[in-house]
Formats: sequence, C-alpha cells, structure tokens
Amino acid sequence: MTVVKWNEIEKKFTDRFGWLEGLEYMTSTSRDVLKYRSVYELNSNEDYLLIKKLRDKYKEEAKCLEKEKAKWSK
Repeated sequence: MTVVKWNEIEKKFTDRFGWLEGLEYMTSTSRDVLKYRSVYELNSNEDYLLIKKLRDKYKEEAKCLEKEKAKWSK
C-alpha cells in the first residue's frame, strides 16, 4: 500500500470519527495485518486484506455512530 492511499483512508476515518477515535480504530484494526511492519511493506494480498478490514470497521462504527445520534436526537 502506498503512503498516499493510507493517508486517504486515515483522512476518511478522522473526518468521520474525530482525530483520536479515527486513529484508534485504524491502528487497532490494522495490527493483525501489519504485524510490526509499515503499510508500504505489505504485498498485494495483505494490502487487500487490510483495506477490507478497515472498510468493515468503518461501516460498523458508522452504524454505531448513527444509532447514538438517533438516540440523542429523541
């Protein structure tokens, strides 16, 4: 994965969830794929797996965020 692609994903997470939570979600999700390596050291299969896991986490947390907003707006 290129650093540019990683930064694009990071921007989407931080715009949606805030700086601290967005970075926490990204790092906690990516730990099992990265395993003490940098994002630019991944092969294409690991790259795909990481993006899939990040996409799933984003959708999961976005649903939770929407539920919280709906709960508080009542």
